[in-house]
Amino acid sequence: MKRVLAATCIWISCTCFVAAQALTNWTTNGGDPQRSGWEKIDPAISKDTVKDFQLLWKMKLESQPKSVIMPPLILGRLISYRGFKELAFVGTGSDMVYAIDVDLGKMFWQKHLEYSVAELQAVGSCARMAMPTMAPAAATGGGRAAPPPPVGKSGFVGTGPQSVYTISSDGRLHRLNSSTGDDMVQPVKALPANAMTLSLNMFDNVIYAITGQSCNDAPNAVWAIDLSGDVLKVTSFALRGDGLASPVIGTDGTVYAQMASALVALSPRDLRLKPQSDGDMAAASPVVFAYGGRDLVVTAGKDGRLNVLDSADLAKPVYRSAALGAVSGGLSSWLGMDGARWVLAPIGGSVSAFKVEEQEGKTVLTRAWTSRDLNSLQAPVIAGGVVFALATAGNRATLYALDGTNGKELYSSRNLVNAPASPTGMTVANGRVYFATTDGTLYAFGIYMEH
Repeated sequence: MKRVLAATCIWISCTCFVAAQALTNWTTNGGDPQRSGWEKIDPAISKDTVKDFQLLWKMKLESQPKSVIMPPLILGRLISYRGFKELAFVGTGSDMVYAIDVDLGKMFWQKHLEYSVAELQAVGSCARMAMPTMAPAAATGGGRAAPPPPVGKSGFVGTGPQSVYTISSDGRLHRLNSSTGDDMVQPVKALPANAMTLSLNMFDNVIYAITGQSCNDAPNAVWAIDLSGDVLKVTSFALRGDGLASPVIGTDGTVYAQMASALVALSPRDLRLKPQSDGDMAAASPVVFAYGGRDLVVTAGKDGRLNVLDSADLAKPVYRSAALGAVSGGLSSWLGMDGARWVLAPIGGSVSAFKVEEQEGKTVLTRAWTSRDLNSLQAPVIAGGVVFALATAGNRATLYALDGTNGKELYSSRNLVNAPASPTGMTVANGRVYFATTDGTLYAFGIYMEH
């Protein structure tokens, strides 16, 4: 009896320990369907602890100089045949998907998505696999989660471990087993072959994608792939000119796509056009968030202005800033402990932070701080009130950590990275920040913990 009680106590202790650990999943580029770049809960990262950041590990993934290494998805906890694991899933432009055990910095599995024999492959072209995605694990911004639809017989949705979805360069949709990398169902043609497909986004059992740059004569379009029926249902909306950014999804499921001259809003699933914004709005990836009982969309114009749009009426901005300078990469947003809503923008190499405020009954952006010139050209990510920015100077990338409320520098990786940063973006989850460099290496920075 004593042995049974002892074993039970140990089991309960282990269970409680595991339950106490962070469960954050980073399911798409930007972390959530709204592309906020914000990890809402991270007990390991704070303004006090980030000074202890260090290089945890690095891993060479690709030897091809021009291969694109995409920022990883993070599955906070997988109960695998090898025990509890936290995995990073990394896609590359050469149709490779890697799963990495982030606690150990070791490969867990790797999968090459074989090109379909039914398609003619365009070698060495602009075609590339889409950055993978996973289903959001919880309610999206504003606390309103879409109810799950009935699951059909297609096999692309269902119960069980979290799945990893991607579209290979031959246009086929894959549902990969997160434990093994195996296809859980037969891949199905969903998009044109040899297209340049940007990062996928997923909401309410629908995967959204954008194809751009007229790559190999593939149409520039927004795509909705409905997984919930007996067969996949694919709907598209043609874009006039290039789609410049990956699709962003509002808390109500509205799909936003950025073109060279306007922001397009489309209804979920069927992609019907809603009233759109006026011209000259597009320069960087937008961000959307719930504010005052409605969704606000912030975009950056080619004229260097930030525009705040009310999702209920996109025809005219509710606020347009003065000219700020060239905005690169994309925008990010987070909610402070005091309830203040922040918007972050890389402008001219610096990171600028704006508060969303009400002045005389109007919603405005008030600049709160601007960092020194970091030569940062992509959207920051945020965790624990800390803003992470990635910079490149010459042949060296540098990770910076800034106080989210005043821009004070809290950490710099200095000379630990000896290659330029990949322009694809960053990931932050469960005490670690990840990014890739142009030589095909994935880096993980964080606070070292014994295993």
